[in-house]
Amino acid sequence: MDLLREMVKAGLVFDGVEVEQLDTDMWQLKFDLGVVPGGNYKGGYWGDVSIADTDAVLTVTVGDLYEEDEFNIGEGTVNLNYAGNSGLAYTSELETLITDRIQDLYPGLMSCGSEQGMQGDDYLSLDMWTQQNLDATAYAS
Repeated sequence: MDLLREMVKAGLVFDGVEVEQLDTDMWQLKFDLGVVPGGNYKGGYWGDVSIADTDAVLTVTVGDLYEEDEFNIGEGTVNLNYAGNSGLAYTSELETLITDRIQDLYPGLMSCGSEQGMQGDDYLSLDMWTQQNLDATAYAS
């Protein structure tokens, strides 16, 4: 699989994205999101959220994820510095801030909180897609 060709077709070519090859047809992409300000954010399903300043990075695995010779975009995770007895970022104002920032910094890369992903105590799980990838495959994370 030609990573560059597949990333161009999927609309995933951006300056400054770190790429690490995980396997023959699988790569991890890291997108810098800058500092997410610490503070309290109105919560959603899992209570209000409190974080410390976070140098946020979106990490996404791409490639032949299902071993079907198709390029797919996997789950995205964004590291977070949760504080104390914080709720989770899923469905909160913080999730909205992060998904809006992804769209602003990387136009065409879309995300939303992932119900299927396991929300962790140090990250936010996101479903990721581009319109090109959605049009070309049956899978979005």
